[in-house]
Amino acid sequence: MVKNLNTALGWLMRAGYAARGLVYLVVGALALFAAINGGEAEGTTGALAYIFKRPLGAFLLAFVAAGLFAYTLWRLVDGLMDLENEGDDAEGYANRAGQIMSGLTHAVLGVSALTILWKGHASDDGNSAANWSAMLMQHPAGRALVIAAGATTLGVGIYLFIKAWQASYRKDIRCTPVTERLAPFLRYGLAAHGFVLLIVGGLILYAGLTAHAEHAVGFGEALEKLETQPFGRTLLGATGVGLMGFALYCFVLSRYRIVPRLAPSDLPTLG
Repeated sequence: MVKNLNTALGWLMRAGYAARGLVYLVVGALALFAAINGGEAEGTTGALAYIFKRPLGAFLLAFVAAGLFAYTLWRLVDGLMDLENEGDDAEGYANRAGQIMSGLTHAVLGVSALTILWKGHASDDGNSAANWSAMLMQHPAGRALVIAAGATTLGVGIYLFIKAWQASYRKDIRCTPVTERLAPFLRYGLAAHGFVLLIVGGLILYAGLTAHAEHAVGFGEALEKLETQPFGRTLLGATGVGLMGFALYCFVLSRYRIVPRLAPSDLPTLG
């Protein structure tokens, strides 16, 4: 029974990271293409729409949607059962809450994928981050929620920078010749993802603090803002390559990640 549960959790985790990696591979590649050739970068929802338009796109998008929901389920179980051995102190509970929030965020992305499959196209509602911020601010506690969302996203961005700097992710990746060669790219990918989340979180927080919802941006809008800055196309291109590095990080996790509580204690890792 326990072995079957471990196997099921392993498949959920690996499918989830693979789907996540495919989404960010497309986001990064489109950002790099926009930096080289001009045009607009796309966020995660735009990447889903791009996948849908490719040959066998409906099949690929269905796989991505299933994978994103698998990632959600994995993160919920991970956080609730403390499979990462985070502990029962305040820091441990905070990390476990972050795992659950990560899962719920990807559930929203999974719903977006299903919506595209159902409608045949992505919803064209402009800046969705600004829209939901404006909708929230119509309610008494809405502004506080927007501020909390911005602060949380900002915190995740900072966390990814710290994780990249300390290379703490290495302890959860099996040590093989492949993972040893790829390790520097994984660090760059984590930092690039954190960089974009800092922009997203900072602008959502600013929107909440100033009560101007139009300042809030999502992932795609953050990349577009990068392009408008001095040396913007260079910044966008470097970020696009970094996000492709983050996709590589997800693919490596899909193949080589261990679950601390379920893995043998003598299994060699990069850490």
